[in-house]
Amino acid sequence: MSDSVRRIERTTRGRVLSVERMHADGRDVNRIKVMDDSGRVRVYVDDPQQQRGRTPRARGDDD
Repeated sequence: MSDSVRRIERTTRGRVLSVERMHADGRDVNRIKVMDDSGRVRVYVDDPQQQRGRTPRARGDDD
């Protein structure tokens, strides 16, 4: 989980608000909520097993 947080922080340069492990599509993924510089909150889903050089996908605005 900490690798996912570091990857998201590097990629987005935002502030991580929360992290939770979820089960999606038969896999364990990390759901990471991030606030960007403009104050917008975005949710990223990071699959640690699929992250060989890929950027985590954003789900857009949340809560």
